[in-house]
Amino acid sequence: MINIGKTPEERNRLILVAMICFGIIIFIADIFFSLGFIIWILYFVLLLMSVWLKARSAPFVTAWLITLAILVGSIISGAIRQVPTDLPGRVVFILMLAIVSLLVWEIRKNYEFLESEVAERRKTQKKLEELTHSLEDRVSERTRELAETNIKLTEDITKRHKVEVSLATANQKLSLLSQITRHDILNQLMVLDGYLEISHDFIDKPETLKEFIQKEKQIVNTIEEQITFTRDYEELGIAAPEWQNVHASIKKAVVELPMREVKVEIDPKDLEIFADRLFEKVFYNLIDNALRYGGDGMKTIRFSMQERDGNEVIVCKDDGVGVPVDEKERIFDRGFGKNTGLGLALAREILSITEITIRENGEPGRGASFEITVPKGKWRIAGVNT
Repeated sequence: MINIGKTPEERNRLILVAMICFGIIIFIADIFFSLGFIIWILYFVLLLMSVWLKARSAPFVTAWLITLAILVGSIISGAIRQVPTDLPGRVVFILMLAIVSLLVWEIRKNYEFLESEVAERRKTQKKLEELTHSLEDRVSERTRELAETNIKLTEDITKRHKVEVSLATANQKLSLLSQITRHDILNQLMVLDGYLEISHDFIDKPETLKEFIQKEKQIVNTIEEQITFTRDYEELGIAAPEWQNVHASIKKAVVELPMREVKVEIDPKDLEIFADRLFEKVFYNLIDNALRYGGDGMKTIRFSMQERDGNEVIVCKDDGVGVPVDEKERIFDRGFGKNTGLGLALAREILSITEITIRENGEPGRGASFEITVPKGKWRIAGVNT
């Protein structure tokens, strides 16, 4: 590619200098040589060169200068070479120059228009590309935001559904509790009333009267425990379930119970469970049950945790006397056992609010082993998948 200047101004100067030099050469050749038709072609080339000049009037100015050169050249050449003048032919050529200059001007005008149009289209295309990229970025960002919002909404809907199911279950259980508890307390009061009536007949028999009073006191304690159980049960399902730390719940239960010399060992796994707010009562009742029925030889209660098929299993195992085979399921019934039989029943009810199950799976004579199975989605490791 020929370099005719780094800037438009340099290019314009170079073309103008070239035209002047070329014009002088043509003018001299026209005077001293008889070139005929060739001289006209050379003049046409000079006219076409004017298209590249910056000024839009350049073709017209060039046409007038060529016309003047043709006329002057004709006069000078006739005087010098003593040849007949070809002025008529030159007049025709001048007319052709006028027509061509008009065409050249029109070409120049259209060329500038096209050049401007192309430049404008390139600028528009560049803006369009920038807008397209900007739009793509905005769409991508918006899509990401919508995806995150959708995930949060899905999580909120899922959590809300869990809470609604849990509250409905709790309300149903509370309704049943009010009927059962009222019936149980009335039964205990009837028994107490019976003992009080009989006691009048044994006023003169202190030993027998003392035995009746002991039984009456035991009935009062039972009624007290039933009322306490009712209080705890009334709180069941009142608040929405929430994530609760297993370690903290076990340690709180240990502080509240008379542990004697029994040690409690806890798996270091930092587990959180989605359960009713009374969740800590589960561990309280499990430890209390072990202390009551584990026997004098029991020394240790261990809590271990392991994942099974996506579920998390919490095992509460002691080294006491264990649970007989025929009582493994009955121990979760209300009223079963030597005392009120309410602790393990309450534990199962608390866990069932969020679909968590509990069973006794120990070997009789080698200690009790309670397995709490937490379904997938209801457990997490604190600080990892919170």
